[in-house]
Amino acid sequence: MQAYKLNTHIPANHRLEITLPESFPDGEAEVIVLTRQQPSNTDTQARPAQALEDFFAWLDRQPLALHSEKEIEVWVREERNAWGDD
Repeated sequence: MQAYKLNTHIPANHRLEITLPESFPDGEAEVIVLTRQQPSNTDTQARPAQALEDFFAWLDRQPLALHSEKEIEVWVREERNAWGDD
C-alpha cells in the first residue's frame, strides 16, 4: 500500500481534482478526505443521542430469548472447546 498526502482547500462547489506523482501506481485506490474543522456542538451532541435511541429501538424489536444458567454454561463450554489449542 502506498499513501500520498497533500493539503488542499475545498472550494464552494465541493469538487476536488488531484494530480498524483508519476511514481504512484495505477489501479484501485481508496480516497479519504479529512477536514480540519471540528463539528459544531449540536452535531456532536445529536449524533450519539440519536444512535443510542436507534439502538434501543432495535433492541426492542429483538425477540426475547430466555436461557437458563445451565444452558448458558453448556453453550460457553461448547464454544471454548471449539476454539482448539492453536
